[in-house]
Amino acid sequence: MSIFHKLPPSSLVEISPSQIATAQVCMRKLAYYRARVKPLATPINLLFGVCLHWAVEGYLKGFLSKDEIAERFIEKLTKERNGKLVSMSKTKTFEVMEAIGGRLCSQFPAYYDNLGVKPVLIEGAFKMNLGDQVVMNLVIDFVGVLTRPVFGEDGQQLADVGDTVIIDWKTAAMPEGALFARAGFQLTYYWLAVTLACEKLGIKPPKLCGFAAGLKPNIRTEGSKSLQSATWLPIHWVDRTESDVLEAVDFAKVVARRIRNAEYHRAPHMAWNSPCDSNTGRCDFNGVCLEGTLEDLVLTGPSAGLTLAELV
Repeated sequence: MSIFHKLPPSSLVEISPSQIATAQVCMRKLAYYRARVKPLATPINLLFGVCLHWAVEGYLKGFLSKDEIAERFIEKLTKERNGKLVSMSKTKTFEVMEAIGGRLCSQFPAYYDNLGVKPVLIEGAFKMNLGDQVVMNLVIDFVGVLTRPVFGEDGQQLADVGDTVIIDWKTAAMPEGALFARAGFQLTYYWLAVTLACEKLGIKPPKLCGFAAGLKPNIRTEGSKSLQSATWLPIHWVDRTESDVLEAVDFAKVVARRIRNAEYHRAPHMAWNSPCDSNTGRCDFNGVCLEGTLEDLVLTGPSAGLTLAELV
């Protein structure tokens, strides 16, 4: 048995936006992801993001008040890290991550109120049939209806009261570029899902979408003055065209075809920007993929019990 075996041509392939993003980097990494080969250590940035999403969702759903959201975030982060092997960043300690997350959480209620949106869906799960035996599973952080108009940087009105918007909450080490929101497939799949479901939801088709990013400054101590840079950034509001959607759907089918054909080729790219070993760190699967070792990995799900020979 191997995780690289071909599937029948007519087999159903279920994928997600995160798998699409992984496929854009390296198909071999996608193979390990789908086989549930996992790093032994959980990255601190992953724990941070999960806990921040939990706190934001809790506030939006009314489970957490604005006075307790920061404290509950810190409690959640502490609970999630207990009993786990956690891989830390080079500069940030747990105390620094707590300080950054606590500050972002304490700011979130005012930031959200300033957006001028009324929630329709919070953490809404969707399953889309894209055709050709390809199904997209996704969870959209936030779908809402505007309670006030939205204007661009040039003063032009982008959307009006009652229009539908899609928001994805995220954390970032630096402000996103304008093309990040405009060109990414993730928001495009969200756009298609809401478009298909808008009649059942009783809302208009989506008008705008964007990432609401909490900035994580690169600080070494929780008492640093640069902690003030931990803040929620303005949303780059963008839309999607029909051609954007068609391209995203077509690429999902391309990835599904590669999965069926077990085309899990490595993608080392070039020199400094290689995903295998870059200035931002080594790929989680560098050991098994390039060095022939299962050290620092855990085999679960479909990969449980497999040998090294069946994973390379």
